[in-house]
Amino acid sequence: MLNRRRFLQGLGAGALAGAVGSRALAAAATPDVLVIGAGGAGLTAAKALMSKGVSVLVLEARDRIGGRAFTDGSLGTPWDRGCSWLHASNVNPWIKYAQANDFEIFPDRFAREVYDGARRMSGAETAGYRAVHERMERELDKAGSRGLDIPAEAALTQETLSDPWYPMAMEELTGWEGVEPANFSALDSHQFAEDGEDYMIPRGYGTLLAHYAKGVDVKLRTPVMRIRWGGRGVVAETDDGPASARVAVVALPSAIVAEGSVVFTPHLPVEVFQAHADLPLGILQKTALRFRKNVFPSETTEVLRKKRNDGRGFNFLTRHFGSNLCIAFSVGRFARELEAAGEAAGIEQALAELTSMLGGDVRKHFDKGSATAWASDPFARGAYSHCVPGRYGARAVLTRPVGGRLVFAGEHTEQSAYGTLHGAHLSGIRAAAQAQKLLGQA
Repeated sequence: MLNRRRFLQGLGAGALAGAVGSRALAAAATPDVLVIGAGGAGLTAAKALMSKGVSVLVLEARDRIGGRAFTDGSLGTPWDRGCSWLHASNVNPWIKYAQANDFEIFPDRFAREVYDGARRMSGAETAGYRAVHERMERELDKAGSRGLDIPAEAALTQETLSDPWYPMAMEELTGWEGVEPANFSALDSHQFAEDGEDYMIPRGYGTLLAHYAKGVDVKLRTPVMRIRWGGRGVVAETDDGPASARVAVVALPSAIVAEGSVVFTPHLPVEVFQAHADLPLGILQKTALRFRKNVFPSETTEVLRKKRNDGRGFNFLTRHFGSNLCIAFSVGRFARELEAAGEAAGIEQALAELTSMLGGDVRKHFDKGSATAWASDPFARGAYSHCVPGRYGARAVLTRPVGGRLVFAGEHTEQSAYGTLHGAHLSGIRAAAQAQKLLGQA
């Protein structure tokens, strides 16, 4: 059964459009709750509160809603620049929402193929890869079930680490968290609930979120610079003036709080600030390549990889929703280097690797490309969260209200579904219930 560990996790991707509040903050009535951030967590919290008759104002720094859920249509075929897969389909609430609202979804049962240079390898030739991958999973599960909060890499045996196929398997490990296995907790990873196969949405995950968010009033282009929570209520300072409420739901990526982009007055409790720092964002880069004709070996979608011994390769998702669009995935340090080199250089490197596998027609018929840059995005600073070794429990810290005024939400707070849009959604439901309880206590 396919799950999050079989293929790179689609990062956190955004919405196309949303309801936009146009009035100045100074003229707005004081709401019960401020929601800071209009990604999946913030939009869910706002919608849940509104359904209970609670007045809400959502402040969003970007010029769009969705955060790391963003469907891009600029290449003719919708593709998610961030989260793309509906993971854990047996427990993922977006599955039912999509089905109830006429969004086509289909399971990811794509063939996974490996190339040795320009030669497609047989199943027998890649048996060693499958074997080391399965052994790696068993070793990680063993460490997690024993409660070992150690680097994932430290949970692997020498047999696994020295296997010739390990560098490619290590790329998949990196893809789970967006960072190399030396840098994330085996125990934290073990808590992710993999229940059901993965699905995809032709219209885009970001488009699905935008549909869900209809009716939520959002004040766009309004970054919050400081949150004052020491008085009887909460005040968010913005360039458009202050916005006040009795309670605030802070639905910002963990890295944004950890780097101090938003200042809290008074300072957050040490354990709360530390928890944000202990849940940094890894990186998954996507490079979309559009071709004038089908240059791929099949009419159907496949995932192609080139055999490498340096752990610095791409995964190519071909024939994206039946189109001539291909999405190249890279993770970890390699992804950060590609992003730092710039979009054109990243497109060229992905194109060169694909050409080395499939031949000259790839370059001959290449039309246009686009690449993500989540690490340098000032409102994200990465793709999705991981827990640094030795700091298991950081997610739980952020599920507790602070000072009777602040509630935190986001995929990084959801232990069993972190790094996903359904994790963000679940955190928004939890945060809305906590905010409503705080209102009753105020």
